[in-house]
Amino acid sequence: MGLLVSTPVSFENVQSGLLTSLETVYRGRARRVLESLGHMGDRYYFRLNSLVSDPNDTLDRIRLRWIEAELDDRVEGAGFLPVRETPVSQKGVPVVADKFAAEAVLHGAHLYAPGVKNCHGLRAGFEASVIDDKGRLAGSGVARQGETSILTVRQGVAVEIQQNRFGLPSLMETTWYQEGRIHLQSLPAMVACTVLDPAPEDVIVDLNCAPGGKLSYLCQLSHNRSRIFGFDRNDRKLDRTRKQLRRLGCQNYQLLCHDSRYVHLDYGLKADKVLVDPPCTGLGVTPKLSVETTADDVTNLASYQKQFLLAASHIVKPGGTIVYSVCTITGEECEEVAEYGVEELGLVLEDAEPMIGGRGLDPGGMTQRFDPDVHGSGFFIARFRKR
Repeated sequence: MGLLVSTPVSFENVQSGLLTSLETVYRGRARRVLESLGHMGDRYYFRLNSLVSDPNDTLDRIRLRWIEAELDDRVEGAGFLPVRETPVSQKGVPVVADKFAAEAVLHGAHLYAPGVKNCHGLRAGFEASVIDDKGRLAGSGVARQGETSILTVRQGVAVEIQQNRFGLPSLMETTWYQEGRIHLQSLPAMVACTVLDPAPEDVIVDLNCAPGGKLSYLCQLSHNRSRIFGFDRNDRKLDRTRKQLRRLGCQNYQLLCHDSRYVHLDYGLKADKVLVDPPCTGLGVTPKLSVETTADDVTNLASYQKQFLLAASHIVKPGGTIVYSVCTITGEECEEVAEYGVEELGLVLEDAEPMIGGRGLDPGGMTQRFDPDVHGSGFFIARFRKR
């Protein structure tokens, strides 16, 4: 078989309304930004968890396996692997995966049975190539189950990935992950938590806590001494979050199943700090195999995001801090939501420090932006103080 590389996200196959939205932010860079979504930055980040082990000891253990792990000393606990994008060989039986599962393979994950859409003729032990439903290649490896088991039982690893475009190992399958020594988390997500600056004795509310990555980092940064309330309206997501928090040695938290847009109406919480990390278009998450987001998605989600920020403004104490973060890059979901916080909710915008990314497009440059073509992924952070 020939060597194939997944087709980069192109300027032409993006919905025109979304393209217009991105051009208002990036102007002459819009084409470059879109194409960069199909790639990854030169570093793949994970978090070294000090709640269960010494980060330096964990780093040493990883290096003993001949994995080139390094420490980014700008952000506490941020480790990374170098990324080297290379062509991938298509081998054996094609296995069609859903978009989420195929893109997870790009991040080094194995392909799990629930993500498989079609695997005609596959048997355990066969070589296999993971593709999305448009035939774009994500990785290749060896089948650990056959077609019948994969499509009926729907559990376990379907294809053990041995080669992906970015040369990343499956960190979730390691003992370091299982023991809670590491957690897969992007650098911007970690930065959002450091901008919130959790301190011992703080009462913190995480309005969108599943699957627990940021909440667990807030526990780590405060040495399990903040009192944290995490909300999600989905019981199953909260169950998975609870398992993550246990794995990572987190304490002093409470998970609550509730639509947190109404937390100010249904709970008597008064928080020192609130994290608002609501659902978004996810355009900043890289690498992608395709972009299917529409302008309507952007508009609808921006309206949805403002509802969470409104709730946060009611439950935070005067003088308290709100951090708003989203893993996307549209102006409507980023600077326009920040503007809503200032103009409609009366919040005061503060510098989103530490400023690891670039300054946002708000008039004072106080928000923080990570751009895919510059930083390898897209993200937005705004920090507010209640008067």
